[in-house]
Amino acid sequence: MQKTALPDLWQYRISDNPAQEAIAIGDMFLEVGDGLQVTHLTDLNGTAVGVLLGFPIDLKARRLINRDWQSPFQLGSDPDAFVSETMRILGGRFLWIFRTQSVARIYPDCSAQVPCVFDPAAKQVGSTAYALLETDEYDARFDAALFDELGVDGEGWFPAGLTAHHGLHRLLPNHYLDLDTWAVQRFWSGPETTAEDPARVVEEIIEIVQAQIEALVNGPKRVAMALTAGTNTRTLIACARDYIAKIDCMTIIGGDRHEMDSIVASRIAKDMGLNHIKLDRTNATDKQKELFIKRGGHCNGDSNALYHPSVWPLAETHVFVGGAGGEIAYPSTLKATDTIESKVSTAQIIARLGLPRNTTVALALERRLADMGDIDVLTKLGLVYLEDRYAAWYAPQFCCDPTLLRLAPLLTTRSVELMMQLPAEWRQENRLGHEIIARLWPELAQYPYNSLGKWRDMVLKLRRAIANPQLVLKVLRKMRG
Repeated sequence: MQKTALPDLWQYRISDNPAQEAIAIGDMFLEVGDGLQVTHLTDLNGTAVGVLLGFPIDLKARRLINRDWQSPFQLGSDPDAFVSETMRILGGRFLWIFRTQSVARIYPDCSAQVPCVFDPAAKQVGSTAYALLETDEYDARFDAALFDELGVDGEGWFPAGLTAHHGLHRLLPNHYLDLDTWAVQRFWSGPETTAEDPARVVEEIIEIVQAQIEALVNGPKRVAMALTAGTNTRTLIACARDYIAKIDCMTIIGGDRHEMDSIVASRIAKDMGLNHIKLDRTNATDKQKELFIKRGGHCNGDSNALYHPSVWPLAETHVFVGGAGGEIAYPSTLKATDTIESKVSTAQIIARLGLPRNTTVALALERRLADMGDIDVLTKLGLVYLEDRYAAWYAPQFCCDPTLLRLAPLLTTRSVELMMQLPAEWRQENRLGHEIIARLWPELAQYPYNSLGKWRDMVLKLRRAIANPQLVLKVLRKMRG
């Protein structure tokens, strides 16, 4: 049974139900929960081209987009080209419900950061199963066996467009959903060329990140930028150097997995004179964790479910900016020994993702790989990481905790394209972030990355393995790839 109550915070659904507060999208109707922004789009000539759900940023104007926005391109007779050109100048996180007189489609952004699931049999679309299904149907369609086997209650996720509910599919990045045929079509298969001058790639990515930081600094809330022991957060802080006085750097302080961040981040903040907010790690109650997981449609349940209340003190005053997406420049599916001539089977890809051997997963991934067409293996491995690992894990979390808005300036259509254009050795050696830091704020590189020294690192890893044996299984699976 289809839900009739207004969607929860930051959730949405599209159906043929003309609810009282619904927005007409052709012959379908959009219902939006509180807090999720709706932006009406037009092309250069003023022709309506649908709506954006989420929090988009105009990269050219370097400003936040609000209720209305006009693309600088003409729709013309080629909707594919129009969408491609428009998405390349957008940042933030959004879902595009693209509607013209002849076309009705749904486009996710580069990492499906505003999630989209759909039921072709019922002709329904929504942010999550929680937005679409009444409790009885939610429970009846729940695939408990696959949920358990994939370890979604720990560090697992659903790859290849799978979800926790039978008959419900996830729309992945680089694909659109045709609302007339309910078919999914790939619209991008990776870059056609490798960058001849990586330095220019670095320059353009810096420009994209800084455009979004400037937009957010000039926005209505103060920016809280993540500061951890890792490379990606330092990369963002380096890009924000010119704005750093107006930014608060934020670290979750705690033991175990947060101990390294607590120590290294505190050193950096003190030495560099950063505005530093330290938030004590706060455990969710059982009820809070249960709601977090259900709001995401039971598609994510890792440590974020356990610790998400830690950031609540910032929810009213700040927008959070993190280093999410930097991993696309060094995907874990790509090994140091891989070359353009490498042969990688579906079984090896499953192993590299750290997934269990499961028939449903194997068949779904096999279809996904066939969908990619005739592309080189290095591009294929990059797409697998982006679509079947990163977006499949990252996207559902948007709806799980509708309190503090989280944005990732490294995740834009253009920056993802640029990261995937980098030469193989750059991606295999994780060079992008280090190049940006060296160029913009080299002093940040003097601190260790994700390390407190050999012995302390070993103790932390051992503690984590004891606390979560699924991580050990995942490492062992990856050894098969």
